[in-house]
Amino acid sequence: MGISLNIATQLARISPKLGQCRNGLMLGRQKMHFKRPGWKEEITKRLNALGYDVQQDDLFQEDKFCEAYLNAIGWPKMESLDFTPMEGAEYVHDLGQPIPDDLKGRFDLIYDGGTTEHIFDIAQAFRNIDKMLTDDGVFISNVGADGWFGHGFYQIGPDIPWRYWVASLGYEMMECCVYNRSSGDFQEIPDPTGKPRGGEQSFKKPQFIFYAVRKRHRDGPEAPIVQSHYTSYPVV
Repeated sequence: MGISLNIATQLARISPKLGQCRNGLMLGRQKMHFKRPGWKEEITKRLNALGYDVQQDDLFQEDKFCEAYLNAIGWPKMESLDFTPMEGAEYVHDLGQPIPDDLKGRFDLIYDGGTTEHIFDIAQAFRNIDKMLTDDGVFISNVGADGWFGHGFYQIGPDIPWRYWVASLGYEMMECCVYNRSSGDFQEIPDPTGKPRGGEQSFKKPQFIFYAVRKRHRDGPEAPIVQSHYTSYPVV
C-alpha cells in the first residue's frame, strides 16, 4: 500500500471535487513511495502546474506516511483503518468482518489505495465501506488492474465501479479511468453495460484503475448485482 508519483498526481487531480469532505479514512495507512531519483522534484513541478503552491517540505514527512501530502493538496484530515496496529492506524478492524456500529456513517471520504485487493472476503469489505460512508460521502479507489500475479487475492475491472457501486447501490459516478503505472496517461472507462462482453479490453502495459463514486441516500437493501456481460439474460 503506498503512493507513488503517478498515484500522487491522480489524488491531486481529483482533490478539487472533495471540497465538502471533512472527515476522511484511509484503508491501510498509506506511505509515500518516492525512492527514484528526481521523483520529489517532479511531483512538486506537477502540483505547481495543477495550481498548488507547494514546496517539497510541505509534501513529505519523516515517517514516510502520506498525511502531510494529502493535507498539502487539500484533502481533509485522514485517519486510517487497518487489521493490525503495526503502522499506527487509529482504527483496528478486519474489513473481511462486519464493522462495529461506532464506524457506521462516520466518514464522508474513504480512500482505498490498494487494500481491498488483499482482503479475501472482498464483497464484505465493499459493503463495510458503504456502511461507513455518510450520505453524499465519496469513495475513491486506486488499485492494480494489470494481472500482477500473486500481489493480492483479486484485481478488479469496470464492473465493480459501474455494476456494484452505481447500478446496485445507486452511487453517482464521479469518474472512472485507467492509467499507465509508468507514464500516468489515463483513459476514461465508460459504463460497460450493453457493450459486447462488457467492454472487455487488454493492456500491453501495467495499469491502475482509478474511480470515485458519491453515495446517495437510499432506502432498503442493495439491488441485485449482475455483471455487465449478463444484464440481457432472462432471469427466472
